[in-house]
This record gives sequence, structure tokens and C-alpha cells, in this order.
Amino acid sequence: MLPGICALALLMMTTADVMAVGAQSEVDLWETLLRPRYFQDREIVTGKDLIELRIPLRAEDAGVVPVSIDAKQQQSSARYIQRMFVFVDKNPKPLAGVFTLTPEMGEADLALRLRINQFAKVRVVAEMNTGELYMDEGYTRASGGCSEPPPFLQLKEARARIGQMRFRTLQTPQGEGALGQLMISHPNITGMQLDQRTRAYIPADYVTEVIIRFNGQHIMTAETDISISEDPSFRFFFQPHSGGTLEATMKDSEGRSFTHTFEVDPPPVPG
Repeated sequence: MLPGICALALLMMTTADVMAVGAQSEVDLWETLLRPRYFQDREIVTGKDLIELRIPLRAEDAGVVPVSIDAKQQQSSARYIQRMFVFVDKNPKPLAGVFTLTPEMGEADLALRLRINQFAKVRVVAEMNTGELYMDEGYTRASGGCSEPPPFLQLKEARARIGQMRFRTLQTPQGEGALGQLMISHPNITGMQLDQRTRAYIPADYVTEVIIRFNGQHIMTAETDISISEDPSFRFFFQPHSGGTLEATMKDSEGRSFTHTFEVDPPPVPG
């Protein structure tokens, strides 16, 4: 599970202390704080051999920065990526999400949208079911994504839609699997945004967990934090075979829980 509030507050204070001691680079922040905290002294292979992270160098909107993760191997029961960790080095809570993946996905590619608070490196660490760790990283020039206040009327409307979901599928060229996109209505308030009327901070209210199943089989679980954008969107692969029912459950920091089901047609028969 993601770290508790106290642990994260300690990490943020420690980060501030480190940043105050001379000019620290993103690599120093990763090596000094984040890597030891989450992976201790485990070896991490850096490069694009297993996974490749793609992120725009300059984001049009720091609150909605698209990120895609391409996996270079198929998910099989013998060898598969079982978890992906997504970090934004300089965000107030650097660990944006932990994604638990399964062989039932077929492919471990993911796409999501992040909030970026200042120019920073974004990293993905993939943990294999056999224990190896692989990392890729990218740099983006974006700022203010965690603190930009939402307009009052838009926030009111967003709160009224909390828990609504949409799902769509796109068949892959091979015709063996499908690319699914789950879109969740939620304002994902970070706790750093000011109410423009009262000048007080809006209390944090964000998605903490998304569980996806197909025909009762676990496909993916996302444990997320404030670095995920408003109205979270996740793209992932799964294998519909003869069709069936996809079930998505979302939980948030206020204790809400919503479950929706979607009927999925079988993939077309190659002609």
C-alpha cells in the first residue's frame, strides 16, 4: 500500500532539508531519498530494454500531463511485470502510484495522466515476478500542476459527478487482445489548492485505489495519490477472448467506493 500520511510528511520534510543543503539535482534526490526508501539496496537496471517511459518535454497543462509506459515483453505466467512504480521526483508526494499487474493483461503497457508541480524527472520502476527491477525515466518542463486552483463552479460540478465511470475498448492489430481505457470522474483535489473565494486550502480529496477485473479475473490494481490528474484515465491491455463483463471499483480518500460494470464484445474473427 502507499505510505501513510505521517510517513509522507516526514519524507517531505526530509526532502526540504536535503534541498536546502547546496544545489541538489534530481538524481541526488532520487539516490538520496526515494530509491533507498522504496527499494533499499536492491539493484535497479536502468534503460529501455524492458520498459520505455514517454512524457512530453513541455506539457501544455501541468495538471494533465500524459504519460505512457511501453513494455517490451509479453506478460506470461512464467515471467511478467508484477508491479510498476511511478515517481515524480519533485512533487510533494513523489510516489504517484503503484500498479499491480497480472499475466491476464497480455501486455503490460500503461497510460495515465499526472500532475507535475515543478520541472522534474518522472520515473517508472518495473518489478518482475522474479524480483528484478528495471527503470526508465524522462524529464518534463511543467509547473504548478498540484497547486492550481479549480474554478468554483467547475469544482462543484466535478464533485457532483464523483464516481461516474466510462469505459471503451480498442482492438489491437493482432486481434488477440484489446486496449481498454477507464475514465473516472473525480476532482482529485491535492490539498494544496486555494479556494478563490475563502482563500483557504481546499481539503484533499482524491482517488486512492482502482481495481479492474474481467469475468471475475483480476486484471490490474492501481494504488494512487495526489499526483494523478483530475478525472483519472487509465489505458491498459486485457484479453477479452469471447467477450464478457469488465468490473471497475474505485475508492477515494474520503472513504467513498463505487463499482461499475461494462459489457465487452468479443474481438472480431480475423477474416
